Parts: sequence; structure tokens; C-alpha cells
Amino acid sequence: MLIAFSILLGATLAIALVGWGGLSNTGTALSQFEEQALPDISRSLELAERTANLAAVAPYVANASSPFLLQGESQNLRDRIAKVLALARAIPQLDAAAPRLQTLLLQLERTVNDLVDLTRERLFLREDLRQAEYQLGTLAARYGSDPNLAAVVQQAERLMLAAQVNNPAELDLLQQRYVSALTALKTSAPEMAGVEQLERIGSGEGNLFEMRLNQLELEQRSAYLLASTRAISEQLSTEVGRFVDHVESRIEQQSQRVGIAVASGKSGILIITLLGIAVALGGIWVVRRLARDLGAVTRLMTRLAAGDTDQQTPAVERIDEIGDLARAFQVFRENAMEITRISQSLREQSRLLETVFTNINDGLSVFDGEGRLLAWNPRYVEILNLPPGQLKPGRTLEQVQQLLPKEARDSWALNGVALDRDEINSLRRHRVQRFERHFADGRVVEFRSSPLPGGGFVTLYSDLTERKAIEEQLRQSQKMEVLGQLTGGVAHDFNNLLAAIIGNLQLLETRLEPDSKAANNARRALAAAERGGGLTQRLLAFARKQRLQPETIDIDRLIGEMLDLIEYSVGPAIEIGLELHAAPWLVNVDPGQLENALLNLAINSAAAMPGGGKLSFETGHVADAGLESGDEAVLVRVQDTGAGISETHLARVFEPFFTTKEVGEGSGLGLSMVYGFVKQSLGDIRIHSQLGEGTRIDILLPRVADLRQHEVDEDKQGALPSGRGQWVLLVEDDQPVREMAEDMLDSLGYRVESVASIEAAYTALSERADFALVFTDINLGTAENGLHLARDVAEMLPGLPVLLTSGLPADQLSSRYGLPVGQYVLAKPYHREALARAVSDALDNTENKES
Repeated sequence: MLIAFSILLGATLAIALVGWGGLSNTGTALSQFEEQALPDISRSLELAERTANLAAVAPYVANASSPFLLQGESQNLRDRIAKVLALARAIPQLDAAAPRLQTLLLQLERTVNDLVDLTRERLFLREDLRQAEYQLGTLAARYGSDPNLAAVVQQAERLMLAAQVNNPAELDLLQQRYVSALTALKTSAPEMAGVEQLERIGSGEGNLFEMRLNQLELEQRSAYLLASTRAISEQLSTEVGRFVDHVESRIEQQSQRVGIAVASGKSGILIITLLGIAVALGGIWVVRRLARDLGAVTRLMTRLAAGDTDQQTPAVERIDEIGDLARAFQVFRENAMEITRISQSLREQSRLLETVFTNINDGLSVFDGEGRLLAWNPRYVEILNLPPGQLKPGRTLEQVQQLLPKEARDSWALNGVALDRDEINSLRRHRVQRFERHFADGRVVEFRSSPLPGGGFVTLYSDLTERKAIEEQLRQSQKMEVLGQLTGGVAHDFNNLLAAIIGNLQLLETRLEPDSKAANNARRALAAAERGGGLTQRLLAFARKQRLQPETIDIDRLIGEMLDLIEYSVGPAIEIGLELHAAPWLVNVDPGQLENALLNLAINSAAAMPGGGKLSFETGHVADAGLESGDEAVLVRVQDTGAGISETHLARVFEPFFTTKEVGEGSGLGLSMVYGFVKQSLGDIRIHSQLGEGTRIDILLPRVADLRQHEVDEDKQGALPSGRGQWVLLVEDDQPVREMAEDMLDSLGYRVESVASIEAAYTALSERADFALVFTDINLGTAENGLHLARDVAEMLPGLPVLLTSGLPADQLSSRYGLPVGQYVLAKPYHREALARAVSDALDNTENKES
């Protein structure tokens, strides 16, 4: 029995020691757990950090320099607010400890949205103000050298000064001075150039003063919203701090309770041990129970350490030390589960961030505060043409830049202005920087650097080569438009010269013996002048932009007549061959647009043969063309012996702005315009080409019946109609043309009084009442034109006919002067026969109306 009690006593002491050690270990584990990052403390600290960062991000939104950056910064700030709101909702004790937190977050979100909207409005207003300043600068540069327009330039400079004023009172005073000066200027010189534009910019709806005042108001509101954001953030920090204090207090209380429980457990075990010595049986029973429960908890802890968190904790309902241990273990298990969930979420977010970082189209690099490389993506190496395997973490910015190609290493620029590399590298650590680098292969890469809150900077690299090429192509297209307008003006003046030359040559021819040598010389000169007139008409067709005006034409004749223009365009190194077999088939197309199309194709072919070659024009019949408008078509083939086009580029040659030429050497619109013209004409265009074998372009145009009126032989029309001494008022501002027309009318039997302006025409009409006809040019070099004179004559002298003449085509006369549709105009340069019939028809129509 003594041995049994000795064994029991030993077992009891052993159990006591084991229990003591277990509880001590439990207390130690709980202490270690408390010293580690408890979930509530972790979330509260995360909440404090996120709320503290909100105010730091808001100024980036207010200071965004473009809508693109504004969108990124505003989305970043909204995402941060959304994360703080989500984190706040995930903390169950937050509402009790910090009741105002979520209200403040919602208030901050509304303030941020107002700030974003205000910043977007301010950016758009800034662009409008810059556009007005650009217009004023252009106006001042245009008229700055003209002393007569000094007042206009002064008002433009005053408006540009107003765009920089920061004081509303000073802006108002400047506006009053501007209005007074503009009123005086309009009174003294209402027709002065630039006054209307000044009035629209400075006094019209949404004028410059209003835009600047709105800009100042938006800046004040933006400053107020930023201050509100900082105030709300400070209140948020206070609320979060209050919650952190609450959590720390709760954890401390829990720790104290666990410590008391552990101490009570130790005392209980000691008492149990003493009682076990006295009462062996009771001690054995207690020890066995304790051993069983402790074994269960130990097994659960072992399984939890192995990652099993699905088991239920036993003895949680007990009120003794085992129950406290079980409950403490249950808390530990729940916290371990939460830590596991957070770790899994962080891993997923890390993988997502790494995927985005690796697969974005732009390059990305991150440097620390000391300018050492931290991270980069594969696109960063590709876009900068860096040597593979040379980048390593820790390399300095200067070392990385030395790896760049030499051209990109030194070409730092923005909008064409060179930048200092060392200055930019220094500024990148403190504020947003944007600049460009140019590579030897023609690529242009944009750098956008932003400083990091903890020091250092992150840079985004975008390849702008394609965008720059499109911008250059657009500029080339605008140059072509200006060239077309210039061509129209030059051709108009040239028509006046040709009119004088052709008219005088015809008059000279009538005064010479038909078989004389002088008559032959006059006829040759007249033929050359008429050829120049045809060339001028082609230039006018090239210059105008209008809807297609189809005519029934003979393509063989058209190509033959424009051969000289093609020869001028392609140069002497190109041999031109003609095989024209389209006659007698005809087509219904706009002849001017067809000439432009053929000229474009010829110029493209010449560009493909810089060292010379052969350019062929062939026409013929196609019986099974397969066009929607019919099977019979006229084939126009343009073929060269040039370099040819690759298969890759062949599929894109008709795309607008696509070109294989160097930047600045072509607009990429030539073939696309030819394609559009052919399709509008119900035809089809096909291209065949191989590298080194030249290019062949086939244009198929539907055949039409000959609907043209056959030209009547002048010999069968009898003698030219002549006058009977009627008086004709000739209005022409060009002296050589006026003198030629006067002689020509005189030779036709009319009496002529010629004047050079509308004012002189009004005087002549008031002094003489027996004019039978007014013959006037439309463009008289002043604000009033021949159409104004015709309307005034119709009102003052009903029944007096007015014959109009001009060197411009009908579409330009309609768009520029408002010529009514269907109004007859005698085209310059005109022949004596055409003038005789036009004057006779005008007089006959008037006589028929009177009868």
C-alpha cells in the first residue's frame, strides 16, 4: 500500500510538475502572442497608415497637369478611400470606439469628388485660355510690323496681359480699359483688320476676361477643398488613434486576465498536489482528468501547428484553468486562421501586381532616394534598347543611362526644346517630370517620372513614334490644303494674264494676212497660250475641294491633254509611255478629280524610281469587269519599273495616312484619295506589286453611252454675231485684260466705256442712260464684287443685262462670292468667238423678255 501511495505520490508530483510546466508554457506562449502583431492591432495600425496617406495624395489630384494624370491620381485617391472604408467595415469594434470615422470618410469622399470635378473644369478652362492666348499671339505677330495696325497689336497685348493677372480688381480695371480702347478703335477704324477677332476674344461670349476670372475663382475653391481635405484627414487620424488606444486597452485587459488565470492555475495545481498527497484516490481522479484534457489540447495544438484549423476546441465551457486554456487556445486558433487568410490575400495581390507590372505595354522602372535601381519590367529593357543581362538591382541612374544608345543618351527634349539632363535627374526626386528621348531608329520615347512618398521616383516609358508620325502626317495634309488654296489664287491671276494674251493674239490674227508669216507666228503663240490656259484649269481643279461633278469624257483625250503636266511632275529622268485604246468607249467621271488621281499615281511612281525608269499609261476595254454598275468598263493602267511594294505593306496602301516614305516626305493621303474617288465613281481599283519588279495599278470605270452634245463646226454656224453700235459698260480692274476686252468688243461692232472699279461703274451708269449691257469681272480686288454690281443694276435699272466673267471655277465662285447655282459666267481666258456669242445672247435674251 505504501508502495502504491508512493507510486501515487510520485505520479501526483509528476502530474503537478507537468501541469505547472504546461501552464507556464501557455503563459509564455500567450505573452509571445501578445508581443507579436495581433490582428486587431495590425488592422488598426493599417487603418491609421491609410488614413494618414489620404491627405498626402489629394494635392496630386489638385495639381494634375493633364486630364490623363488627373484621371490616374483621382482614381488612386478614390481607391485609397474605398480601401479605408472596406477596412473600417471589417473591424467590428470600430463603430463603438470611433463612431465618427465612417462619416468622416464619406465626407472626405464627397470632398475629393468635388476636388476632381473642379480640377477637371480648371484644366479645360486652362486649355481654352491658352487657345485664346495663342490666337492673340498670332494676331500680334501678324500685324506687329504694320504701324497702321499698332492699335490692334496693343489691344492684343493687353488681352494677353489680362490672361496673366492674378487680382480680380486689377482684371476688372484692365477690362474697362480694354472696352474703352476697343470702342474708340471701332469708332475710328471699324474696318481695320483684326478688330473683329479682338472683339470676339475680349468681349464675346466666354471671353478672355470671363475665363481668367473663372480660373481665379476655381483656384480659390481648389485651395479651399484641399484645406478641407487636410482637416478631414486630421480628424480621421484622431478617430483612428482613439480606436487604437481602445484596442490596446482591450488587449492589455485580456492579457491581465490570462495572467490571473495562469496564476490561479498554478495555485490550483499546487493545492491539488497537496490534496492528492492526502487524498490519493481523489488526486488520481483529478490528475487523470487533467491529463486527458491537457492531452486533447496538446493534440489540437500539434495539429494546428501542422496547419489543421478545422478541429473544435474541447472543454471551452469549463470554468477552471483548463477551460481558460482552451478558450485562449480557441482565440489563438481564430487569430491564426485570420493571419493565414490575410497572408493568402497578400500573396494573391502580389501576384496580380507582378502580372500587371510585367505585362503592361509601357516600360516601368523604380529608383530609390539615392538614385539606385530597385525594380523594372521587361518592357523597360525593350523600349530603351538596353543590353540584355546588364541591368542589376542597385545600379545607379547614371550607370543605367550609360547603357543607352548614344543618341538617346544625349537627346533630352520636350516639345522640341532641349533640356538639361542633370537638372531633370535632380528634379525627378521632388516633382513630376516629363521629357522625350530620340533614338537612332527614329523612335521617340516619352519619360514620365513621379516622386515616391518615401524617397526615390518611379518612371513610365511610352513609345510615341506612331503618334508622332500621325501628327507629322496631319501637318503634311494641312500643308497640302494650304498649297491647294495658294494654287487657286495663283491660277486665278494667271488666267487674267492668259486672257490678255489670248485676246490680243486673236485681235492681232484678224488684222494680219491669213497666209503671212506673222499670222503663222500669231497662231502658234495663240496655241501656246491656249495650252497654258488648259494647264491653268488643271491647277484650279487640283486646288478645289468639292463634290464630284461627273461629265461624259474620252479618257484617251484627257490623258493626252495632261501629258505635259505629268512630264513636269515626274521629271526628265522618267520615260513616259502611252498606249491609249479606250476610244470610242466613254466614261462618266469628274475630269478634274480623274486628272488629280492620275497625277498622284504618277508622282508615287516617280518616287519609287529615284534613279529613273519607265512610267506607262495604258487604256483599253474590259467586257467582264464585274462592277455593280455593269460588266463593260474602261481600263486605265498605270505601271512603273520602280522598287515595288512588299506584301506586308500592299494590304495597307489605301489606308488614310499610311505611307512607306520617311517622316515629313509624304502625307499618306494620295492613294486613299484615289481609292475614294474611284469608289465614288462606281468603279474599282486594283494594285499588283512585288519588291524589285515595279507596281501596276488598274482603275476600272463603268462605260456609259455618249450623252455629250456634239460640237458644231464653226464654219457651219455662219459669221460671228456682231453689234450695231450699242454701248457696253466694261468693268475690269486688271488693266491689260480691260484694254484687250475693250478692243475685242470694239472689233465686234460695239461702243465701249471701260472702268476699273465699282464706284466708277456707278458714276458711268448715272451719267449715261443708253447702255445696252454691263460686262463685269466678278473679282474686282475689293470687298464689293461683280455680283454686288449685278444686284444693284437689277434694282436701279431693271432690264439692263449684266454679263459676268471670271477665271475661277463655279464651285469657288459659289463658296467665295455666293454665285447662284446655274448662273452663267463667261470663263477666262475667253476667245473672241465666245465673247461675241455671250454678248449677243445676253442682248437677245433681254430683247425677247421685253417683247
